Amino acid sequence: MQNSEVKKNTKQKIFEVAANLFAKEGYNGVSMREIAKEVGIKESSIYNHYKSKEEILSSLLDYLAESLITYKPSEEEIDKMLNYMSIEDVFKQLLMGFGKSLNVTIDTIARIVYTEQFRNEKAKKLMLENLIGEQSKFFANVLRIMKKKNLIRDVDLQLVADQYNYALLAITVEYAHAVNNGADTAPAIRKMFRNVNFICEYLKPI
Repeated sequence: MQNSEVKKNTKQKIFEVAANLFAKEGYNGVSMREIAKEVGIKESSIYNHYKSKEEILSSLLDYLAESLITYKPSEEEIDKMLNYMSIEDVFKQLLMGFGKSLNVTIDTIARIVYTEQFRNEKAKKLMLENLIGEQSKFFANVLRIMKKKNLIRDVDLQLVADQYNYALLAITVEYAHAVNNGADTAPAIRKMFRNVNFICEYLKPI
């Protein structure tokens, strides 16, 4: 294996180990020495990959922010979906697309954001701007496309998007707890789909 590949694999391992430790012990409860020990390298070797513990956390948060963007279809794609799918099916498709984008690392980083948002400015910004703000805007845009096609009734679209997203966030926390505790995630997933059903029923034209 070439040195560049070894370096890449070591950096990825540091990334994953740090994510697990930060989620379990809290960012302030973990030292670079502990991360190095878990990875199986000398503490000094970490600095060949990351300048500081802050840089590791920042890279974790960047990864989550980028992941939130990649699962979202474009407005043109949503418009085409609505030509042959019901609004309920579109919402479910978006939900499943989000689920497929999830992996163990994203789940772990999300848990870090939930705890570190009160101590770390970047985590707070990710929570407020990305998980809440951008997600709500995305759902509002989806609703606007539906409204243009006369598929839903005339309501406050941003308010509906906010309510849908707030509920989804809360259920996602339940899902994360289930994953963290090795519990059944099915109840949380069923809640997500019931949330979709509730919103779609509310949006039906009168």
